[in-house]
Amino acid sequence: MARQRKRKVTKRKVVRRRPLSAAVQKTLKAKAKRSKRYTYGQLARVYRRGQGAYLSSGSRPGVSMSAWAFGRVNSFMRGGHPQDNDIKRKKRRKK
Repeated sequence: MARQRKRKVTKRKVVRRRPLSAAVQKTLKAKAKRSKRYTYGQLARVYRRGQGAYLSSGSRPGVSMSAWAFGRVNSFMRGGHPQDNDIKRKKRRKK
């Protein structure tokens, strides 16, 4: 029989992100306040995903990362972007 190797258990690497700028936070908080469906935290997560999408998949020329990320937030709020459906609140079942 072959000897089995023991696998090392490694901890997840903690990634420190730069905080969102004050202007972005203010805008996302205003959007969350206007919308009764989404919280600031949800919109911030979608914004971060928009930044990642800008860097990973490319974008149109002349569009900034911030504009790309806010476009994704606006689309999310209007019901677009099925990639972000995991962020939406789950409806609670009534007993």
